[in-house]
Amino acid sequence: MGRQKAKVPEEPQDRLDSSQDTHPDINYLAPYNKETVTVTLYGATNLPACKDGSVPWPYVVVKTTSEKAKNSSPQAMTSVAPEPTRAPVWGDTVNLEIQAEDTGREDVILKVMDNNKKEELASYEIPIKYLRIFHPYHFKLKKSEREDEATAKTCLYATVVRKGSLLPRYIGCDHTALEVFLRGVNEPLVNNPNPMVLIARVVPSYTEFKARQARQDPASVGLPLTQVSFPIVSPMTFDVPRVSQNGYPQLSKPGGPPEQPLWNQSFLFQGRDGATSFSEDTALVLEYYPSASMKCSEPWTFSRPLGVSVLPLKSRLYRKMLTGKGLKGLQVERLPIIDTNLKTINGDAPSVNLSFQLLSSEKPENLLTPNNSKALPTLNPKILDENLGAIRESWSMGSLDFSQEAEELQPRDVEMNNYRRAMQKMAEDILALRKQANILEEENSMLRSHLTQQSIEEQSRAEEENLAVSMKQRLLLNELDMKRLRDRVQHLQNELIRKNDREKELLLLYQAQQPQATQLRRYQDKMQKVKALEDTVRHQEKVIEKMEQILEERLCERKEPAPSNRLQGKPVMASGIPLGPVGETLAVDLYSMLLAENTRLRTELEKNRQQSAPIILQQQALPDFLGGTSDKFNLLAKLEQAQSRILSLETQLEDSARRWAREKQNLAIRRQEQQHGFGQPPNSIIIDQPNSGAAKDPLQPSKLEPSLPSSDMKLNRPSNSQIESSNPQKT
Repeated sequence: MGRQKAKVPEEPQDRLDSSQDTHPDINYLAPYNKETVTVTLYGATNLPACKDGSVPWPYVVVKTTSEKAKNSSPQAMTSVAPEPTRAPVWGDTVNLEIQAEDTGREDVILKVMDNNKKEELASYEIPIKYLRIFHPYHFKLKKSEREDEATAKTCLYATVVRKGSLLPRYIGCDHTALEVFLRGVNEPLVNNPNPMVLIARVVPSYTEFKARQARQDPASVGLPLTQVSFPIVSPMTFDVPRVSQNGYPQLSKPGGPPEQPLWNQSFLFQGRDGATSFSEDTALVLEYYPSASMKCSEPWTFSRPLGVSVLPLKSRLYRKMLTGKGLKGLQVERLPIIDTNLKTINGDAPSVNLSFQLLSSEKPENLLTPNNSKALPTLNPKILDENLGAIRESWSMGSLDFSQEAEELQPRDVEMNNYRRAMQKMAEDILALRKQANILEEENSMLRSHLTQQSIEEQSRAEEENLAVSMKQRLLLNELDMKRLRDRVQHLQNELIRKNDREKELLLLYQAQQPQATQLRRYQDKMQKVKALEDTVRHQEKVIEKMEQILEERLCERKEPAPSNRLQGKPVMASGIPLGPVGETLAVDLYSMLLAENTRLRTELEKNRQQSAPIILQQQALPDFLGGTSDKFNLLAKLEQAQSRILSLETQLEDSARRWAREKQNLAIRRQEQQHGFGQPPNSIIIDQPNSGAAKDPLQPSKLEPSLPSSDMKLNRPSNSQIESSNPQKT
């Protein structure tokens, strides 16, 4: 019914229309030393909802128990249903290859999964060893309420076929199988809305089969299903009789398009099911059904067929097949579909084309295909002698009453006629023996079922006795275990008391150690503070060294000689201001006075630097473990000394900056008075006009003025307006 998948990826793929697949399925045999299990998944009903209550979106994963134990990716899986539903329809066929020696311990696992949540909805395990080789099992799988109440109403419908590498040969059979190749309908149909599926079977007595169908026997109507309930109680569930009066039906894939269905599919009837069952009432029966009848019916049974085709498998047909050259087969171009309402474009009843052949080898190679089936001899119903006209006459009458058929003999000698009569009598005897063997096999199957029931009852009694003995043994063992557990509980109680005492001791010890831990943390904090002080001292030392370097550079600049680019003939002040012609006599005195003042300032600065003794603060109490460390005391002393030096230097710099700023402002005021011609008292010092650079920037410091750092200049240098308003004129 579905398309075959040799290799299926891990994720389910989109569904394809299997009706478009016109290639025949000729993979009858498994590879050497292997077995193939072909599983066709039709659909399911009453699937459980997901754990969150949503409708599942199902697909089926098919794997073996060894793959499940290895946790490997599944070998085959079906496509996902077109939409979320609890009654999906798939129609996909998948194959599993298993080593021949592993079939006795392998099971086929059919697991219904949800595509969205990846949850397992239902799971069934079928032992491969219970399956008969090449027999098509049409299963209805479900679980008992004791096993799983959630999935007790869930049913999974599938066809399972176990294939070997060789066709079995039965004793008394000349051939291994009868292959029937169905091509399709010959003429286009006018009243067929859906694709068709057909059920093919070989019945040993068509008359009895029609009578059972008239009585609505479930085994002869539609596709009979084998219901398997899990867990499997007995392997007799999979038992198959050697001969069945209803045949062993096989289901085809859907044939499309609906206007003219095409199948190109083979059916293989093995052993006594069709290889040598050529008698007066044996027939090949083809029943046609719409494929839509499988999607909505409950419980997946077919309704009334659209039509039936019947091909009588008579002894003359058997002889006709053996007379052919090459393949031992025939082809029928126009096998009519009877008991139908289907009409062709011309208004006639439709017909189908089929071919069939006998297979003699256990591993056949020349299987029927659309090409080689056309090379078979055609069964022409018009020629009664060569092409079985009596069979054609029976088709037109719609009956299989062949008792009036006349056998024409070719002109042969009497000895040949006697040989033929003897062969005919032998064939009739063989058929009678086969019917008797069928009756005996049915009786044997009934006896086997009774024997199985008796053995199950005996096993149940033995199991009950064994269960009683085992219960007594378990009771004794439980009493011993109870005594051992009481001793264990007593021992654990004693251990608990000892643990409680030990816990109390540990709590007391913890409380005693708590003050010590607090003191230890305090000491650790002091150590961290000491480390921070050390880092601060190192930083201050670097700052002090930098400031000393800057002061030394400024002192060196003050001690530099006067610049060489003085104007000739004009004396220059210590500040670099040239003297005018008016005050040439007093320039020398002013210069000497400035030099003396600078010398005095340098001396006082050096004296302050030498006399500034470090102020050492009182040593703080340190922990006992730092009492003998002299390095820590030295660092603290250096830190105090550096801080005192910084304070004294800042004070001196501020005083010097204020004094030098006042002197500079006074000199600038006097210079401006000289420029405007104001008179000076006799004892005043006359300063010539400054050079062009000094006139442009009157606040520029002289070369004899020490340069302060940028921060001191910004803080201590007064503005021009403040100086002019606060300082009076000096004479």
